[in-house]
Amino acid sequence: MATLERRVQVLFDPTQYAALEAEANEHRQSVAAVIREAVDERLRMRKSSRQEALARFLAIGDAHPTPGPINWDEEKDSFERESLRDLL
Repeated sequence: MATLERRVQVLFDPTQYAALEAEANEHRQSVAAVIREAVDERLRMRKSSRQEALARFLAIGDAHPTPGPINWDEEKDSFERESLRDLL
């Protein structure tokens, strides 16, 4: 495990904290470990979403069977709609 060097204070309401404690107890972990795992998962998901968005962007050329100029405003709008749809 990496050396832990930064301290962060996070406040939870009683319901949230009780849920964290229950999760920690169920998996025989500390509350801090459960929170670190949640942060790691969130960061992995965001990185994966960015990689998928880049792959879709690079595939745009394959989606245009006829050569010619690309309307970048339309492509940008389409790309943003697809990215937002995937995040919801």
